[in-house]
Amino acid sequence: MAAAGAPAPATLVLEDGRVAAVVPAPEVVPPRPGDWEVDAAGRLVVPGAVDAHTHLALGTLARLSGLPGQAPAVLHAWRSRLRTSLEPRAEAEHVEALTAAGAVAALRGGVTCAFDLLRAAPGRAAESLAAAGRAVEAVGLRAVLAYGASDRDGAGLGLREAGASAAFAERHRDHPLLRGAAGLDGLDAAPDDLLAALSALAPRHGLLASIAEDETDLAAAYFRGALRPIDLLAARGLLGPRTVVAHGATTIREEGARLAAAGATLASTPRAAAFWGTQMPPLAELAGAGVAVALGTDGLFPDTACELVASVLFQRGQARTPRAAQDLAGSTLWPCAARLAGRSFGAAFGELTPGAVADVVILDWRPAVPLPALPLGDLALLWAGAPAAWAIVGGQVRLREGRLLGVDEAAVAARARQAAAHLLA
Repeated sequence: MAAAGAPAPATLVLEDGRVAAVVPAPEVVPPRPGDWEVDAAGRLVVPGAVDAHTHLALGTLARLSGLPGQAPAVLHAWRSRLRTSLEPRAEAEHVEALTAAGAVAALRGGVTCAFDLLRAAPGRAAESLAAAGRAVEAVGLRAVLAYGASDRDGAGLGLREAGASAAFAERHRDHPLLRGAAGLDGLDAAPDDLLAALSALAPRHGLLASIAEDETDLAAAYFRGALRPIDLLAARGLLGPRTVVAHGATTIREEGARLAAAGATLASTPRAAAFWGTQMPPLAELAGAGVAVALGTDGLFPDTACELVASVLFQRGQARTPRAAQDLAGSTLWPCAARLAGRSFGAAFGELTPGAVADVVILDWRPAVPLPALPLGDLALLWAGAPAAWAIVGGQVRLREGRLLGVDEAAVAARARQAAAHLLA
């Protein structure tokens, strides 16, 4: 595979799911029988992106409902309907169909690894996780899956959902593409017994938590002990190196110190925040305090490079120096997600170096001028919006010149539309 956009032209050799070698030109690597030989000349070869927080199924449902084109008043009504009507009606077959379509969209957006927090089909968490696992495995996306536990739909339900996530995680501890984690869907419907159960599960499996998407969790945390949301998580033993706190809109610097001390990751979703009209946490300030800040899509938008652009534009207005926002992008926002994936899968992500995981994307982006040797975060600001021509996950070709391999993409789309029609009826 010819690697364009690297500091110098090279051939990237992938074997046994890893990068075996990076051979500089003009040295030739002769292909062996059965090898894929891909000419990427003129295109950009990059490590696959990592989406640190998404809802693959619900994001697909939102797009198929026409939600992105609606007026703000409709958005809030739809969000309420999602919680009270659409999610409870979902069955495993709907989760599988919608997740598969979301996984395809992620691959096309250059994402090869997604941290997916499920919420659909409350009370049927085990079935939902199994369905989502089948979907992402069939498409070929790498994923960490958790069910967002809560008692929102019934007392004691969160404990069963937490148990389902733990069981899924145990079954997939050595799976080549899938991992499991404990999950938490907010603090407002999380009783003490649920938080205690998650604190026992998080050190072993990690925790994906949707926290403080708006001020609801701030009120809930204060009510339970005059604490802020991140402080409450810390007090309950829920912060650790494999904890991902998504959103964190109300997070302040003092809470950031707790995240940094625990090695936890804050997953910011800038376009979703703008879409729903919620605030963004002070990313530059938190990163300056040592917080690992990564980017997620919230399922609405599959392209994480565009999330990077949105984040930089947002931060630029708050920055004290002209380059502060861009420096944040290159040094923190882009590489932190890859390090997070490495903790879950026990390998190096986000690199095209020998030994790194062979999650590689060839972007259909042809710069008009030769590129300097830029950090990937800076390059991502330039390639944002470029579709993936090829996507390779764990050394396996999943997307070839824009065509999905091994799965009938038309059938995936048809099943997703049928599932959405059923839920939206």
